[in-house]
Amino acid sequence: MRNKTARTYLTTRNLFIVSIAVAVLTVVAVWLLGLGRHSTLFENSLLSTTILSAAFFLFLSIGLYKGVKLKDNLGRITDRIKLDKLSDLSGKIELPGEIPDAGEGLGGIILGILGWILVAILLLIFIWVFGAVMWVAILSFAAMLYWIFFRALRLVFRHSYQCRHNLSASMTYALAYTLLYNCWIYGIILAAHYLVH
Repeated sequence: MRNKTARTYLTTRNLFIVSIAVAVLTVVAVWLLGLGRHSTLFENSLLSTTILSAAFFLFLSIGLYKGVKLKDNLGRITDRIKLDKLSDLSGKIELPGEIPDAGEGLGGIILGILGWILVAILLLIFIWVFGAVMWVAILSFAAMLYWIFFRALRLVFRHSYQCRHNLSASMTYALAYTLLYNCWIYGIILAAHYLVH
């Protein structure tokens, strides 16, 4: 006899990885197909968002119907970002105001070459610092997305006890949360299209 009180648990790590993979594959597939059909950016964006919204709706409907609960096995992702490992270069780089004229002759050529080497080194340091700042921004953005994603799904799956083995309730909650979480994306796409045209 089947135990009706047994719960199905999804781990947040697996859920997050699968969600990112599905989103990336969907967007890439739509864009590649869109390039073949010469679709516009607006059409590709709407199609990608619609496919992802339908997948999200199906996932929520099935999860609510089966009584799924989320189990956090990833913890706070912001605790995993080690910002102190990135060295602080602020105040250590001083750019010269003006490079003095080296003059002509062999001394001028040597000073010119040394000047270009110095500028190249300074540019490399700038690119390295910019790259470090970009990584911090990307990791912080990923942490925010993960937190929003996890909190949103926990909010949805709080209703799983009401929706377990109840298809109409599962689909109603899934539709409501899909509209709630995805309508703003359509709003941004339509507003951008309206502003451009």
